[in-house]
Amino acid sequence: MRKVFNSMDISETVLVRDALIRHGIEAITQNEHSGHSAVPEFRPPVEIWVARDSDYDTARRLVESTLFVIDSKTEAASWSCANCSTDNPASFELCWSCGTERVSAGP
Repeated sequence: MRKVFNSMDISETVLVRDALIRHGIEAITQNEHSGHSAVPEFRPPVEIWVARDSDYDTARRLVESTLFVIDSKTEAASWSCANCSTDNPASFELCWSCGTERVSAGP
């Protein structure tokens, strides 16, 4: 078992873990509930470990590509819902307010 990723951001960790699982890599989360600590300074980061050492190199590449996508979506411009005009983060595919699917610009 080898650690491939850690972060203080639980949502980022969940996205990385889910990407590994979608690619058939058994991923184990440790310290997942550390965010509930009463003392923030003593919270350990959430860690993702791969069960099989042979998956490590592939897992590291997937972690890097997943983080690249997260970062690109975070820095991208928000979009306005065509149905209710609510402003949504670039990473959202559905409007957080009304659930309408994001309309992509044409070619």
